[in-house]
Amino acid sequence: MPQTRRYLLFATLAIAIASLYLYQLDGFGVYGPDEPRYAAIGRSMAQTGDLITPKLWGTPWFEKPPLLYWMTAAGTALGLSPDLCGRLPVALLSLLSLAAWFELLRREFNWRVAGISIALLATSAWWLAFSGLCVTDLPLAVCFSFAVLLVLPLVRTEPDTRHLPVRLATVGACFGLAVLAKGLVPIALALPFAWFLRRYWRASWVGLLTFSIVALPWYVAVYLRNGSPFIEDFFVKHHLERVYSASLLHVQPPYYYLLVFLAATFPWTGLTGLLLRPGQNWDSRRRFLLSVVAWGLVFFSIPLNKLPGYLLPLLPSFFALLGSVFENRRLSEISRAWWIASALLVACIPLLVSILPALLAAGKLTATSLGPLTRTEVFYLAVPIAIALLTRRSWAALLLIMCVIPEGLYLKAATFPAIDANVSARSFWRKITPIANEICDGGTNRDWIFGLSYYRGASFPPCSEGKFPYALRTRRRGVPDLDRLE
Repeated sequence: MPQTRRYLLFATLAIAIASLYLYQLDGFGVYGPDEPRYAAIGRSMAQTGDLITPKLWGTPWFEKPPLLYWMTAAGTALGLSPDLCGRLPVALLSLLSLAAWFELLRREFNWRVAGISIALLATSAWWLAFSGLCVTDLPLAVCFSFAVLLVLPLVRTEPDTRHLPVRLATVGACFGLAVLAKGLVPIALALPFAWFLRRYWRASWVGLLTFSIVALPWYVAVYLRNGSPFIEDFFVKHHLERVYSASLLHVQPPYYYLLVFLAATFPWTGLTGLLLRPGQNWDSRRRFLLSVVAWGLVFFSIPLNKLPGYLLPLLPSFFALLGSVFENRRLSEISRAWWIASALLVACIPLLVSILPALLAAGKLTATSLGPLTRTEVFYLAVPIAIALLTRRSWAALLLIMCVIPEGLYLKAATFPAIDANVSARSFWRKITPIANEICDGGTNRDWIFGLSYYRGASFPPCSEGKFPYALRTRRRGVPDLDRLE
């Protein structure tokens, strides 16, 4: 392909992906218990100017380190709305990182590997979903994955050691930012680095120095200001107890992340089989990427407590590994069966229009979750299958990726109103705003009370603290009840 056409193709794809990420970014209000808490802490930092101690409704909250809070504080200072102040910085970070990773992979492999890897990652379910939420998983994934891709030239059979101190310093800085994003997790994930970079151990002090310069100042400052409560809450409760204690309410079986991985890589899950074909070139770079993914799956499966977003830091490495299959192989050389398998999964996206709101609201699927398909959904379902069956194999991958863009836009437009009404606290908050100061918390699900408190700007007082005309109570999953008290 001529270079001008190649640039035009990638620019068009980049604009399409950016539109998918930014469209309806505030289409529903803050979701779940985590997003409103993190956004509230960031907003508090912007309002008080205290960038050291995270505070939730005025009380120190040491669950996570500050990188996401700082991003949200910046969004708040810029005047963004309560729903965008935390989400827009995360979405922009994701888009900028995708562009930077494309260039790193292009230099390391070639245009084809870079384009396929980043396009598949950008249109995968987990990366797209977490790029639109104010949670810590994506900042961690971005910082950690930069470190992974930056060391690829150093783990070659014939390594490129030009500017070695600068590269190691940059990797150390990335790990420092990752530790500011989510604590000690990236240090545990770094085990493959220790093995594959063992030849550079004499120069490792450079990376350790930049890591310390980036990460340690906040940890030292927050400890000096808050003392042992920070150690007990941050390290003991939210790091050590997460391994063995069921008190954090996220207990899942050991095989949990194998199932999550299937969902995270949707709709490209079927392409994983390309890595199992005989004759693959498993050079040291690919072994390194595989070890990052495999060790991550093992490490995250060990603790009792597991959440779906934990898997996110492994996805860039996985899709870089998957894309590397095409370093010396053209798309036309891949059997049509692989594209048909992917097309069938892409065709499932319209089915999520009726399933997704019900799944998020009820936490499970029922016989009535899947409603009748509209003509638009039938069209979106048929197009990817037709592409896989009828188009040239060299164009099938690109066209299937492009199919995800309009289908994703349609999914957002069709589902976000229902999610906003039945899952997020925003719609319910708008109904109770006139009497918000007359309401107490009589036992409300944490998925709702944190969101309502976020929009209120303060937590709701417990009903035991006084007499109130109204009480919020959760009697079933979903929107809480507002009871009038005698």
